[in-house]
Amino acid sequence: MTKEPFFRLNQEPDALNGFSRTVAEIEWLLLVLMMFYLVVGHIEESVKIFLLGGLCAFAAFVMVFHYLNFFAKANVWKLALETWVMIFLITWFVWHTGRQNSLLLNLYFLPIITSSLALGKLTTLLEVLLIGACYLYLGQSTMSGAEVFSLSQSSVLLTWLFPMLLVGYITTMLSNDIYHAFSRIKTTAQTDELTNLYNRRAFMELLEKQLQQARRGGRTFSILLGDCDNLKIVNDKYGHEAGNLLLRSIADNFRHCLRGCDFAARYGGDEFTVLLPDTSVEEAMLVAKRIKETLAATSFNYRGNTISTNISIGIAGYPEHGDNAELLLRHADEGMYVNKRESKSQIAAQAVDG
Repeated sequence: MTKEPFFRLNQEPDALNGFSRTVAEIEWLLLVLMMFYLVVGHIEESVKIFLLGGLCAFAAFVMVFHYLNFFAKANVWKLALETWVMIFLITWFVWHTGRQNSLLLNLYFLPIITSSLALGKLTTLLEVLLIGACYLYLGQSTMSGAEVFSLSQSSVLLTWLFPMLLVGYITTMLSNDIYHAFSRIKTTAQTDELTNLYNRRAFMELLEKQLQQARRGGRTFSILLGDCDNLKIVNDKYGHEAGNLLLRSIADNFRHCLRGCDFAARYGGDEFTVLLPDTSVEEAMLVAKRIKETLAATSFNYRGNTISTNISIGIAGYPEHGDNAELLLRHADEGMYVNKRESKSQIAAQAVDG
């Protein structure tokens, strides 16, 4: 059944890889800024060596997360972990370079912007709260416990956090606008304009993903390939407008007969495909029978003419009919044409009997 999901950029593999590369560049920039401060800042030699060791450890962390095969694949949890590590690194470095009076306090903007772009509002808000706690921690040595939670100190904290909240909010709003635009573009690119089902390209992507999941988890699935039996006749007799209504009627039938986890697509012309996750061939045969029976009982009126249709369906199941998309579709296509010939034979026999 066709879906209208909200496509998040941070759920798309290509976008995730782009975010991951950006985070790596921000981390290297953070590292360079801190190294530069070690050179030009007035820091005791013993503290410099200590800080340098910590920065080397952070550099190793970045290299492990971005360049070793085990961690190289981007995902949301990894991006989140990296931003939290950045916050703790900044806090640790600022603690040894002036605490609340450090010139490097503004480095907290880097993880905030990163989180706003890639991880959304909730994560960004949590990180702002963490940074606020870090700020209080940085000032605890100069204030008593009562002073830390006093009204005046709270006002200072809020004043200091406000620019970060503002930057985080604005960046998150801009990223949400980008997400919505991306969602509309991708939905349009994946949807057949006439039937509002998935198009062929989107179906092939879904099929490849289902194959990957089935190979990893040992799961089964089935596909249906259907062909409208009388679209050309309807087009020739009543015109293409009636033919379009016929195709929409078939699409509506799929929506009525399929589960929420199933995927229907217009494969091209008058051909339709259905992906049935976690469905055996025997179960798929029942689905195909239900589709055919429901469609045969359905008709619509076009300018005083009653139009009905039938659909020939072929079935293929993973893994018994193939372990790749090409083999599965070929088997379903062969089954569809066998079904079409049988339907025509039955119609001819009925005509002879009549």
